[in-house]
Amino acid sequence: MQNIDQLIYIYAAHALFWGAFGVALTIRRRLNRAVLATPASGNAAPVAQPGEVTAPYSRAALVVHICAFALMYLGINATLASGSPGNYFRAQGVVGALLIAYGAALAVWAVLHFASWRFRAKLGEGHQLATGGPFRFIRNPIYLGLNFLALGTAVWLPSLLLWIACLLMFAGSDIRARAEEGVLKLRFGAEYMTYQARTRRFIPGIY
Repeated sequence: MQNIDQLIYIYAAHALFWGAFGVALTIRRRLNRAVLATPASGNAAPVAQPGEVTAPYSRAALVVHICAFALMYLGINATLASGSPGNYFRAQGVVGALLIAYGAALAVWAVLHFASWRFRAKLGEGHQLATGGPFRFIRNPIYLGLNFLALGTAVWLPSLLLWIACLLMFAGSDIRARAEEGVLKLRFGAEYMTYQARTRRFIPGIY
């Protein structure tokens, strides 16, 4: 019975994460349509050069993330089915839930400030460089939000599968971030390099 409750709680936390992300995307798309319907202002975000470009090996990088998600959700069910999730400390469920909530807040904040978000590392004509909101501090807040989702899950229900999924999520985020940064550098040139010099990939002031 306790494991069933745990399953309900952790999936509820994940549902709230994805629900908030979906709502933020919907709001962002509506804002984009509103912006397209009004004249451009002098304070508009930098726009990429004409032409579409996709990061090399972007599909392969995406596969790493897909595997991480598959392993994470397999790990949740397998850990609770085994009846023996790890017990590190008393409040690990609370800490795990807070980490997931932080990841959701970060991802939502990022999406609301990212007018040109795409699932793959592809830039089209009119792609805007995001430098506001959380992008002022780190270059890849959406991927960091996914990392917190995986980390919170592993802390909540510690198991070998979930810690492997967490590490795989970190690796996928780093690979995709590097691929996208290369494309952004190609399209935005010195403007992106200046932005890159004053921010870090995931951890302000460190990495």
